[in-house]
Amino acid sequence: MIDDGVRAVFFDAVGTLITPREPVARTYAEFARRHGQDVAEERVRGTFREAFDRQEEIDRAAGWRTNEARERARWLAIVSEVLSRTHAYFDELWGWFATPAAWKIHPEAAEVILELTRRGLAVGIASNFDSRLLGLIDAFPELVPVRPRCAISSLIGWRKPAPEFFAYLIQLAGYPAAEILHVGDDPRNDVDGATAAGLRAILFDPHATTSGPAQISQLRDLLGR
Repeated sequence: MIDDGVRAVFFDAVGTLITPREPVARTYAEFARRHGQDVAEERVRGTFREAFDRQEEIDRAAGWRTNEARERARWLAIVSEVLSRTHAYFDELWGWFATPAAWKIHPEAAEVILELTRRGLAVGIASNFDSRLLGLIDAFPELVPVRPRCAISSLIGWRKPAPEFFAYLIQLAGYPAAEILHVGDDPRNDVDGATAAGLRAILFDPHATTSGPAQISQLRDLLGR
C-alpha cells in the first residue's frame, strides 16, 4: 500500500490509532447516573450524532477555525444537548477522556508504526483533538515514535479538512505534499481534506462499509507493497 514515493505517514488519532475503551454513549450514561440522572444508553446514542453534527456545521461555517477554548466549548455543547445538568460534572467527564484508562490502542498500531519507522519513513499523528492528546501519546509506549510529529487541531488553530491544517502538516513533515500519506477513518476530514491539499490518502475502514482501491480494513495492510 505504500510505494517508494512516500516519505512520511501521518495517522488520524481517534478511530484510527485509538478508540474509546467503552462506547461513548455508555460512558456518558454512567457519568449521568453517578450524578443522579437516570439516562438510558440508547437515548444517549440516539442523540449524540445529531449533537455532534450540529457542532461540525458550526465549525464548517467558521471556516474550520478552532483553538483550545473552542474544543472545550464544542464538547460542552454536545454533552449538554445529550444529557442535562452537565455543568455539574462536565469537568469530570472532560478529565476522564484525558486519561489512558478511557482509551485503548489499536492492536496493530505498535507493529505498524515501528515497521514504518524501520523503513526510514517519518511517522506522525494528524488529529482533530485538543492538547489532551499529548498526554495520551505519552501514556502509550506504542505511540512514543510519533511524539515529535503531532499535528493537533486545537494547537494549530485549524481543524481538518481545512487546507491550513494540512499546510501545517506538510511543514511539520518536511516533505512535499505528494510524498506524504495520511491515513484516517473519516472520508471528508481525512481523505478529501488531505487529497485536496495534494497529499496522498488512505481511508481506514475496519468494518469494510465501503469499497475502493485507496482503503484498508486493517492497519497492517499498510505494510504490503
